[in-house]
Amino acid sequence: MRETEKGNRSSLKVRFTLAMVLMSLIPGLILAVVYYRNVRDFYQDKTWMYQENTLRLMEAKMQDIIKQSEVVLNQVLGLSVTSDLFSGYTEMNAYERLNLMRNINGTLSNIRIANNSIDHIYLLAFDGGAYSSNVGWNKREFAENDWTEIREDQPGGSIIVPTHPAAYKYLNSGAADPLVVSIVTYLNRYTGNSVIGLVQIDLSYEKIRAAMDCMEMDDSDMAFVVDEEGRVIFAPKESMAGLSAADVSLGTYSLAQILSAVDGGAEEDGNFFIHLDYGRDSGTIRKRRVGNSGFSIIQINSGRMLKQELDRFRKVWAAVVGACMVSAALLASSLSAGIVKPVTSLIRSMSRVSRGDFSTKVETPKDKDLSELALSFNTMVSEVDKLMRENIEKERERLNMEQTALNSQINSHFLYNTLNTVKWMAVRAGNEEIARMVVALVNMLEYSCKKIDVPVRISEEINFIKNYVCIQEGRCCSSVHMKFDIDPKLENCLVLKMLLQPVVENAMQHGFGEDNIDNRILITGRLMGDRVQFQIRDNGQGFLYEGFDKLTGVGLHNIQDRIRLNYGDGYGVELESEPGEGTAVTVEIPVCEKAEEADGKDFNR
Repeated sequence: MRETEKGNRSSLKVRFTLAMVLMSLIPGLILAVVYYRNVRDFYQDKTWMYQENTLRLMEAKMQDIIKQSEVVLNQVLGLSVTSDLFSGYTEMNAYERLNLMRNINGTLSNIRIANNSIDHIYLLAFDGGAYSSNVGWNKREFAENDWTEIREDQPGGSIIVPTHPAAYKYLNSGAADPLVVSIVTYLNRYTGNSVIGLVQIDLSYEKIRAAMDCMEMDDSDMAFVVDEEGRVIFAPKESMAGLSAADVSLGTYSLAQILSAVDGGAEEDGNFFIHLDYGRDSGTIRKRRVGNSGFSIIQINSGRMLKQELDRFRKVWAAVVGACMVSAALLASSLSAGIVKPVTSLIRSMSRVSRGDFSTKVETPKDKDLSELALSFNTMVSEVDKLMRENIEKERERLNMEQTALNSQINSHFLYNTLNTVKWMAVRAGNEEIARMVVALVNMLEYSCKKIDVPVRISEEINFIKNYVCIQEGRCCSSVHMKFDIDPKLENCLVLKMLLQPVVENAMQHGFGEDNIDNRILITGRLMGDRVQFQIRDNGQGFLYEGFDKLTGVGLHNIQDRIRLNYGDGYGVELESEPGEGTAVTVEIPVCEKAEEADGKDFNR
């Protein structure tokens, strides 16, 4: 059973190592979790701020493009409507109209060069005349567009032609058609000189792309530019540009659904934004209007950037935690080696001591606490060894004393028989006094030979005192009148053997002078609650009492020590004496009664 329990126990080194690892790991994990949450919040704020700043930057660049288009439109309208270039246009001959076209084309080229967001500028006259900053454009292809049909009574105003290929840009169709966004303004005969019917300004799609390229985009992060009618002006993929938002699919949603959701979302700092799940990711979608142009930027940001940042942090955190665990394990192993080794040595030493080898000593380690433990163990073993030796010696003495007591009992038995013979010889000789003294002596010897540590009845102690007084009267040829006043309630009470006799002996030897005739000793016994109080009072010569510690005799000191040893410090001896007034000695002990079923040795307190 003990082997099984021993096998189920883990070693101190293992437990100490685990404790050290856990002590370092648990706070580390708590701090790491708190730090991770803070880092996550930091990266979220950082990502949010980056997205906001990117959106503002795209808006600013798009506003620059729109402002350029507005400036160019105002300049072209001024050229077409309010300038004197077209004065007398109907009376101009062919040569004059050719010079006019050259002047206007040159002016448009200068305007286009001054505004790099403009791809080209085109003007159409009601009579079929055409002007442009593009020298090599295809007028026929341009005129075939749906929005280029004009008439003199047409209503004025502007429209936006969403992103489309500018097939009319080049005279030769072999070149790739660039994408442009056209701002078309219609004039009528009531406007200025009533010559120009259409002004078209083409915005370069590449310039719009450059404005939107400030945002880092991947499959999940993207930006769109749409007009008020939900047509796509710019898209990450050129194939989406020019389409209706309803025809652009983003995972499980169309761009039109996203626009509708964003318009119903929260507004903050001029942005409308929502959090939406789309495709493989979930993210934040923002919409910001670009001035009064009718364009809006749709910014779609997935949580991938945040996830990447957090993934990098988690990898770093895992590496740090792993390094901390390894360091903690190495540190714990090192510390446990310094602690467990002395403890293991102490355990082995204790095992040897348990087998009886008290000569075992433990080497003192360098650690202060462990050295104190080792010193305490060595001291304990030395003390135990000393006590064992003392007990062996005491046991040897006890055996010798028992042998001596046995011999004394034999000698006492011989003495009793001898004294009994003397008593009968005194009786036959008619000397009753000698016989009485011999009987008293025999009783005293018999009482004295009993075990000193066994309590006796009060009556036995009183009889012993009477026998002692009888012998003293015969030896000293003097008489002492003894009086006993013992409470009957104390009949079964027990006292220590020879507790009162030394006090009577002191009174007879030191209390009475040689000339005293009426010598009296009064012994009283009273039950005082849970205490028994004895008082031995004589009418002797008394003395000047200066304190118990001033007494030179051993009798009263011996009684005091025996009472304190057997009953405790709450009991003892008190003395009162005055010269010429006698002496009173008071002895207090606890109530001790003999048990009814006792075998003569046990008693109850």
